[in-house]
Amino acid sequence: MEKINRYISFEILFAILFIIAFFLPWLDWGMIKIVGWDIPDIQKKITKVSNFFSRNKESVYTTYIVYLIPILSLIVFSTWLALKKKTARALLMTTGILAFIVSLNLFYKLPKAGSGVYLLCGTSILSIVYLIFIYRRNRKKKEEMLTEIPDRIEEELDNKIES
Repeated sequence: MEKINRYISFEILFAILFIIAFFLPWLDWGMIKIVGWDIPDIQKKITKVSNFFSRNKESVYTTYIVYLIPILSLIVFSTWLALKKKTARALLMTTGILAFIVSLNLFYKLPKAGSGVYLLCGTSILSIVYLIFIYRRNRKKKEEMLTEIPDRIEEELDNKIES
């Protein structure tokens, strides 16, 4: 079994980059810069009046899904440090997919996307591609191990029969 350094890994790097993206500007209008952490609160303030007359009162709270990205990133960070690699990678894949969907939505809706949205989108794409390669590599290793074990058993049986 290979020894891993749990403090230096791409999984931790991606989790940290997802968290950093929330403290960078998502909306950049020159002098006005709004960080990702403030987007749900601003959305709630803007739509409070329009939702008063709307039948769909829950639309204000759908923007809070944005907070799931840093929360899931913290969970990925802690599960990776607890040496639960499969769980951390599954949560990182979930975080990456959610971040990609959110960043595409922000590119569509925001007039001038800031550096935080670009970092969020880039990190989500890189994390998804990285995890796809990791899952494929692990599957190939398992297949190789499954074919090696019967060959080794046959060789040992042949050696015992010959002696």
